[in-house]
Amino acid sequence: MIPDSYFDRFETPKYRARNPVQRALIRRFVTQVHALFLEAGPVESVLEVGVGEGFLSGYLSEKLPEKRFTGVDVKQEDLDRLRAKFPRIATHAASIYDAGRVPGSYDLVICAEVLEHVGDPDRALSALVALRPKHLLITVPHEPWFLLSNLLRGKNLTRFGNDPEHVQLFTAGRFERLLRRHLTIERSTQSYPWLLALGCPKG
Repeated sequence: MIPDSYFDRFETPKYRARNPVQRALIRRFVTQVHALFLEAGPVESVLEVGVGEGFLSGYLSEKLPEKRFTGVDVKQEDLDRLRAKFPRIATHAASIYDAGRVPGSYDLVICAEVLEHVGDPDRALSALVALRPKHLLITVPHEPWFLLSNLLRGKNLTRFGNDPEHVQLFTAGRFERLLRRHLTIERSTQSYPWLLALGCPKG
């Protein structure tokens, strides 16, 4: 289980929040990501696109110190915070659309809670596939449950629960259709209020 002290290492508001229910949901989500990571088979090198401050890759890199982790994010200040906490994780500043230009080869590409922020999810996934990883692990908020969860806790009421930075809404069906255009899905699952999938590039 992720201890509270791990949450407190980060500046991002959703991790700093002391709400025990929110932290329990995040813990369960990370456990599901870890399980899919293990299902991907032999993994030596990992790239997380949209790594932010490194909450997910930082946790996995400490649990799996023998693996090589790299993080990509568009925000240099988040990468600076990541490096201060997790110096073993290599970093590159780039958008998801430019992820295909990141040097190196990777067994697993993780893209967690990113596609809801981009204007063109198909183009974004194409960029991830261009990295030619053996597997991709993708997650997005599960709608309408993510919206309803926000409404129930009084968040983003004027936007009917939608976060201001979310420009895409993914139902389970829409998420599956998007992934199947680019990947062969090996496993899909849920961790309320998120959808998760593990797949390999087509072709």
